[in-house]
Formats: sequence, structure tokens, C-alpha cells
Amino acid sequence: MSSRLNLVRAFLSQSGSSGDAAERTKASSSGDAPSEGVDSGFQTRTPETTPTTQRKGIGRGQLTSDAGRATGTSGADSSESDDKQSSIGSALPSLSGRGRAQFIQALIRQPFEPAPSVVSDDSSSMVSARVSQIACGRGRFIQQLLNTAADAESIETQSNGKHDELSEAVSQVTLAETVETEEKAPVIRTGTSGTPVQLMTNYIRLACDPDRGIYEYEVRFHPLVDSKAIRARYIAQHKDVLGNAKTFDGVKLFLPKKLPEAELILQSKNPVDGHDVTIKIIYKRKQRMSENIQFYNILFQRIMKVLKMVEMGRKNFDPSAPKLIPQHRLEIWPGYVSAVDEYEGGLMLNLDVSHRVLLQTTVLDHIRTLARANPQDYKNMATKSLLGAVILTRYNNKTYRIDDILFDQNPTMTFEANGKPISYVQYYKQQYNIDIHDLKQPLLINRKERRVAGQDKPLEMIMCLIPEICYLTGLTDEMRSDFKVMRDIAAFTRVSPNQRLNSMRQFCQNVNENKEAREILEVWGLTLDMNALVMKGRCFKEEQVNFSGVNVPVGKGGDFNRAVTSNNVLQAVNIRNWLLVHTAKDTRIAKSFMDCVERSCRPMGIQIGPPAIEVLQTDKTELYVQLLRTKIRQETQIVVIICPTSRDDRYAAIKRICCSEIPVPSQVINARTLSNEAKNRAIVQKIILQMNCKLGGTLWSIRIPFDNVMIAGIDTYHDPKQKSNSVSAFVASLNGDYTRWYSRACIQSKKEEFINGLCASMEKSLKAYQKANCQLPKKIIIFRDGVGDGQLRMCSEYEIPQLLESCKLVEPDYIPEITFIVVQKRINTRMFRIDGNNLENPNPGTVLDHTITRRNHFDYFLVPQSVRQGSVSPTHYIVVHNQSNHSPDILQRLSYKLCYLYYNWPGSVRVPACCQYAHKMAYLIGQSVKRNPDETLNDKLFYL
Repeated sequence: MSSRLNLVRAFLSQSGSSGDAAERTKASSSGDAPSEGVDSGFQTRTPETTPTTQRKGIGRGQLTSDAGRATGTSGADSSESDDKQSSIGSALPSLSGRGRAQFIQALIRQPFEPAPSVVSDDSSSMVSARVSQIACGRGRFIQQLLNTAADAESIETQSNGKHDELSEAVSQVTLAETVETEEKAPVIRTGTSGTPVQLMTNYIRLACDPDRGIYEYEVRFHPLVDSKAIRARYIAQHKDVLGNAKTFDGVKLFLPKKLPEAELILQSKNPVDGHDVTIKIIYKRKQRMSENIQFYNILFQRIMKVLKMVEMGRKNFDPSAPKLIPQHRLEIWPGYVSAVDEYEGGLMLNLDVSHRVLLQTTVLDHIRTLARANPQDYKNMATKSLLGAVILTRYNNKTYRIDDILFDQNPTMTFEANGKPISYVQYYKQQYNIDIHDLKQPLLINRKERRVAGQDKPLEMIMCLIPEICYLTGLTDEMRSDFKVMRDIAAFTRVSPNQRLNSMRQFCQNVNENKEAREILEVWGLTLDMNALVMKGRCFKEEQVNFSGVNVPVGKGGDFNRAVTSNNVLQAVNIRNWLLVHTAKDTRIAKSFMDCVERSCRPMGIQIGPPAIEVLQTDKTELYVQLLRTKIRQETQIVVIICPTSRDDRYAAIKRICCSEIPVPSQVINARTLSNEAKNRAIVQKIILQMNCKLGGTLWSIRIPFDNVMIAGIDTYHDPKQKSNSVSAFVASLNGDYTRWYSRACIQSKKEEFINGLCASMEKSLKAYQKANCQLPKKIIIFRDGVGDGQLRMCSEYEIPQLLESCKLVEPDYIPEITFIVVQKRINTRMFRIDGNNLENPNPGTVLDHTITRRNHFDYFLVPQSVRQGSVSPTHYIVVHNQSNHSPDILQRLSYKLCYLYYNWPGSVRVPACCQYAHKMAYLIGQSVKRNPDETLNDKLFYL
């Protein structure tokens, strides 16, 4: 980025616009620095993956549209900024059309750096350029460049003397020394409540040699060398001085050690004509660890390749140690998922065990199976089932995505290789000694885009693959629904804490014993520890769940399921008018269901009368729709439908009628579920509890000592096939016991994560809360699910302002204190409790809020569930906004308590109940209903 700024500064300093600007800069340099956008005193790190088009302002500061405020002068006087724009144009004609186009594209792609707060006397031209940019605003600055370059292609190249003079000026322009800012201290927010517990995590410390690091140098060439490749060749001639380990991008040189001199002069020879080239290497600074996270991750990707691991997605797998499941024609590759980052405790490697399921059947076998089952339409079926699938070619252990299938071509077709035509059959025989047997099979297409220097549009690379030698990865839908297949797979993939520790130690041993892998780390001053990180966590005491007139302990020693079925629910809704629908062949199952309902409802404190029964002769979807439209009455409380089989189209039609067209709670039951006599009673008990919740009843509660605080959850559903719109769901509490919820869904455009309808949902929820409590909440705590690290800043800049604005729509003077917490459950962090020489899963309520937490965030890890098999996965909570200044203990205990309030499971869930309710609602609307539900259902959990 600095090289691009240097070029701009050189142009602007040549145009003669530096004098007045420098004086204004000196006058304004004592002003306040731009705001960093820090919420409530907590430091927030800008995500590296945030697109530059989303950034506001210059660098991380806030861009002000008033030129006067940016420069310290009056914004009404625009003549000076106009002069600056004209001076930009006067500098540009010195470049050729192509050169100017590249220069402008570089400016557009790269955000500018913040204005320096300290100005040296010898950098007035740089500062004047900077002030010129601020004075006219970033958008007007770039627009002026575009306007000036509209005729760039038609302008002839200037004389050679003028071009050489400008090139010399650009190459010799002096950059201001980088102002070294002190590294911010990590955000440390730890709690104190709970019992201390010794924990081991899957984080391994990366020790850094204090004498080594990543040192940044600027490289200048005289005479000027335009080609980046030739520059790299000149640098490569000095391995004896610079060493083998280096990274060079054409301007910046990164070395693992500091050179003895701040400025080093080297001489190189042009290999073509033999003339001398002088290289000046100028030391800039030693970069901080947080600036090189991507670089460290690239190092570990190189290490994975050295260890002969195969990359699939973002994970690496070992093809040399497959675990075979011959009865299902499957094999499982063990592997690792790794990530390096700077945490509160320093630079660490997060290493987790992963597995990849591979089918021993080829793509051709799959196509032949479809052709035998449906010869007329097998091409469409193959296209639907294979498009987007990931395949593995075992001859080179590489994975590809299927983007198209060419049924009109076959392996006898030819393509050009080294300027000569060759068929696919001949190519695979020559390159891999593979014989292609089926000469009539179709070809698979894989498309990739590759960026080419000097071209605006990426180059599309098309690769044709042979189905006969391509193997499917992942599981089919039939395999996922087969209990035996999933059980046999889980025997290998369900890894215990001790097995995870052994795998981590084996990886560290492989890295440290492999000479090439070890040298990759050592040359950059890194050393990988052999042992995983051990630290102290805390475990909250066992929670007490309140039923009607009794408190029951739950957690490690409590039996939540027995407590639910043996105690009266907290608030029962008696069911007097309900409709039961089933087919004629399911009459016996329906009668058994009604008998079991009559026996099971009273022990739970719910009274259920006999239903109105409707019998269908067939299970056609249109018959269900017609019956619901004619038989549902105004007094009908709930509709129970027993379907003979599980069909998505029938289920969607029923839910669409009951949620949007004729709003009434509905319960759809698969007849196969009720056919097991041994489990029938337990299943019917859960159905009765669901029916009670869908009618507005509550099952249990847990003590949360808050007064006038509303808790809300947000989640978003995306269609995996990208054929329908996304759905966002907002669920908010309506009472102080947090047992009644107001739910609202909003359908939005495809793949839209950040909710446009958030403002309306918040406003409706506040009005519902006010109606139920005769007052508005003083504080609001929001748990946001489904947000990745790269979207944290978008949450604080986009969603939270919507929430604040929606409060003003309810009452102009209403300003509640809002706490916004992001919930992440798809993480690779693992925690193990140390029990002597063994590792066990932590008890529910274990929290860890230091060392492995984010350096610049207020966050914590919480284990909400008890796991008997495999390894438990904690949930990651990131406090993005804490206007109420809640302490860590309060938020951690609240997060744990809310995991017990999800009424569709007799126990704790991974995320707070409000998030799980939002997930269920968004999934139902997005997957089946695909319409906004009727507002009369919003105060009920109709989606359970």
C-alpha cells in the first residue's frame, strides 16, 4: 500500500501543490486523531477479511464529507480543493494510457492509509498530497482521476526524456519513516465465580526467537526496473547477503533477520546486456505478529505439503493411513485443521483432528446406477446429484468441484497439449500410465478463475476429468439416513479427548523430526512446542430448574428427562378442540396414539379432550390441503396430522396452510415414529409437551435475577442449493421468567447475512414487550448466531445502529442499554478436563475466558452440555457491544442458564434458547413455508 502512496505523492509533489497544503497541515497537525470506532471502551480488531468496499473513511478512521473539518479550514471555500484536483490531472498526462490506467486501478483497489499525526519537515510533499486527498474527499479524489483518465488510451506517450525524468522522480521519492505505534494491550475480561478446574486445550504455543521476526525493507533500483520478475532475479543474485528465506513483492522485501546496516547498497548485473544495476535496500520496521497472521498460516500450509498431506477445503488429510469400512465401500482419511493466530496469551497454533469420508465408488459407477434405475431421465438425475460435488483423483490426490457434465463428449475427444492435439485416452496413458476402458463415458468439467497481471477480468481455466478415475467424497443422503452406516463411521470419527491429545502430539513430533518442516519454522524464528496448552478454567455450580411447585437439580448429576415427564409443567394449556388427521391405513396407529395421549397427559398436568377425527383414503398432498382448508374452524386450537411417510412436499404444503393461510398451530407426525411400541410412550410424551408449547404454555423455568431486561436471539437461514431467498428470525422474551417469547421472521434476498428487516423486528418485539409488561425494557441483551470472524465489524456498524434506531421508533426518547453478543458454535477449539493422567470432557458450565481468547475482544468459551462419547465442543461468545457494562460473570452465567430454556430438548443445548428458537423458526420458514407467517402466531412457539 505504501508503494502506491509513494507514487501518488510523487505525482502531486511535481504538480506544485505542496506549499500551501504543507502549511495547513502543520497548523492542523495538533488536532484530534480520527476516531477508531471503539464501542464502550473495548478494543475491537478490524477483521482482515473485510472487503475494502465496505470500509468507511480513510484506513480505519471515519471519513468526513466536510473538507473543512478534515483540513482545519472552512468547508465553504472549495476553490482550494478544486485546485488540488486540477493539479492531479496535470501530473497524470506524463504517463502513457496503459500506465495511467494501471495507476488509477491501483488507487481504486487499495484503501489509503490514515493521515499521519506527526509530520517531519522533509516530507512536506507527502503531507500535501495527503491533505489534498482529504480536502476533496476520497470519492471525489478517485472520481477526478477517472475523469482525467477518460481519454487515457488516446493520449500519446510523452517524449523519452520526459518519461525518464518522471520515472527517476518516482523511483527516488523519499518516503516518510513509518511512525511506530505502540502495540495495544490485550483486552482482558475474566470472571471469578465458579470452582477452579484444570483444563487442557488443543492450542500449541509457537515460541518466537526475539532476535528474529519479520523485518520490512524498501527496495529501490537504479536505473528503474519495470518488470517485477526481473527485480526478483536481481534480488536473487544476493543470497549470500540476504539469505534463502525471504519474501519480495517487487517493492517490499521481508526478511527473517535484521541486516547489519539500515541502508544497504548492492550491485547486480543485467544477464542480457551486462550493464550494472544498483539496488538500495532501506530498513523500515519490524512488523508485529498481528500483522503477519496470514503469513504464518501460509508457512503451516507449506509444512502440510512437506508432510505429504492432501488439502481438501481448508483441511489437510493423510492419504497414507486410510481407515477402511469395506461393508459400505467407504474409507476415512484422518487429518488436521490448523489455524495460527495471535491470542491473549501470544502466538499459538490451533490444531484439531478432522476426518474425510471417501467413497470407493467412482463417478462412472454412480452414473451407471442412475441409468439402470431410470434409463429415460438418468442424465437429469446425474446432473442434479453431481453438480457441486467434490471428487478426488487418486492418481495425483487432488480434489475438484464438478461444475458441469458433458454428455455429448467422451475420452476420445482431443485437446491441445504443447501445441499438439492429443486425446484424453492418450494423455492419461502417457502422463499417469492409466488405461481408460469406457470410451463412451461423458466428461466432467471443473472451472477455476485465475488472476493474470495486467488484465481486469480473471482468466477462466477449464479442466476436463474422466468419471472412471474420479472418486466421490462425502456422504449421500441415503447414507446419512442409514443408521448402520452412520454408526460404523462414528466408530472412527468420534474421537475421545485422549485420542485427540495423542494425534496432536504425533503431529508436533512429525514436524519437529522432519528436517525440511522444522527448517521452515526455524528460518523465521519459530519453534513449535510439543505439549498442548494447560490452563485454569472455572466450572459453575449445578443449576436448579423450576417446575410447577418443585425445583429439580440438573447438570452432571441431574436427570432432566425424568424430571420433565414426572412433574407438572409450569403453565399448562388444556386442549379441548383439536383436529386429528390420518390415512385409512394408519387407523390402528392413530387409535394407539390417542390412547397413549390420554394416559400420559395427566401426570404432566395437561388436560387433553377427544379430538375431531378426519380420515383420508390416500396420502395425496392435495387431499391434505383441501381437508385443512375446509375442516379447520375458528375454535380449533391445534391440528395433529399423522402422515404415512416422510415427504418434504407434503410437509411444506401442510405448514404453508397452517402458518400463513389459515393460522393455527400444527403438529405433523411420521407414522413410522409411532409404530415402535417399546418407545411409543416416551415419544407421545414429547409430542404432548410440544403441543403445549405451540399453544402458548410453558414447561419449566430457571432463575435469572434480572429486572426489566429483554433477551433476544437472531439467526439466519440460507438455502444450501441457493434456489430460494434467505430468512432471518428474531426471537425476544416477553416476561421476566424468560418462558414466553415473541418470534418474527423476515424473508430477504439470497445469501444476505445481515438482516435488513432487523429494525422492524425489533420495533414489533418492543411493542409486544410493552403490551405484556406495561413498560419498555431498560436493558436489552441480544445473542446473534451465524456470524463469522470476518463479519464482526459489520455487526457493530450495520446491525447495532439498526437496533438503536428501532428503539426511537417506539418512543422518540426511548434509549435502552444494549448488549450485543455474537455466538459461534462451528469452531475448532476443544477443551479437556485433566483427571490425573487421563483427559475427560469438562462438566457442563465450564468456562474459559483467558489465554486462548481473542487479543482484541471481550470473549469467552463455555461448555453447556454433558457429552459421554467423543469430545465436547464449547461455544464461543464474543461481546461486540456492552453498553450496560455487564461483568464477565453476569454474561457467562446468563449464557449458561439460557441453554436450559429450550423446550424441545430435556436438557441443555449448545447455544442460548433464544438463538435455538430463532434457528428453528428461520429453518421452517426458509425450508418449507417460504412465506411470512401470520402475526397471530408470533407470540407462540409454533415452529417447534
